[in-house]
Amino acid sequence: MIVIHHRRNTVAELADTDPQFGVEIDLRNHGDDILVTHDPFITRAVLLQDWLKQYRHRFLIANVKEEGLEPRLTALLAEYGVSDFFILDESIPFIRKYALEGLPNFAVRVSELESIETAIRIASYLHGENRSINWIWADSFTGMPLHPDEALALRQAGYRICIVSPELHHVNDPASYEARALRYIEALKEPGMESSRPDMVCTKCPLLWGSNYSI
Repeated sequence: MIVIHHRRNTVAELADTDPQFGVEIDLRNHGDDILVTHDPFITRAVLLQDWLKQYRHRFLIANVKEEGLEPRLTALLAEYGVSDFFILDESIPFIRKYALEGLPNFAVRVSELESIETAIRIASYLHGENRSINWIWADSFTGMPLHPDEALALRQAGYRICIVSPELHHVNDPASYEARALRYIEALKEPGMESSRPDMVCTKCPLLWGSNYSI
């Protein structure tokens, strides 16, 4: 399983992240440039190309906060040799557009409020066009894993699954991070949860996931 360290938007945060982990970053456009920043109206953030000069990590999740920067983004990733990545938080029309052009590196969101049926329909449609997308972003507002039947259906549709560790919904309560992540890990270890066990996790606690989840 690939462990992704959430929100490593500065060069210092990237340098502080073990290369065995992947990283998630937030991207916004600023004129002809792409800035690595979560918050809007920030203009002093690091340029993506400067951030990429320091990138040596396992996998990159590019969380785009504004659609339309994909051609510039993918060109920069290719320039810096980044091939293991997916683009997150794209709308379905944009995913469809670029997938039909041959770019499979997207994640479709599912959660208690975002149906797996939509993700499966997208996969089926693209399959009919001899195209695909690679990933599911499995969010949870209850802190519980995907039901095994849902996870199995997504895998049968051709997806790999990246889960959202539950502490990401409690960023203002860092004291609770480890307990929330550990409860999720223990739920995944329960009998019958084999299909729900992820290919990737995005977390604030990469060392905890790396040391406690070995299935």
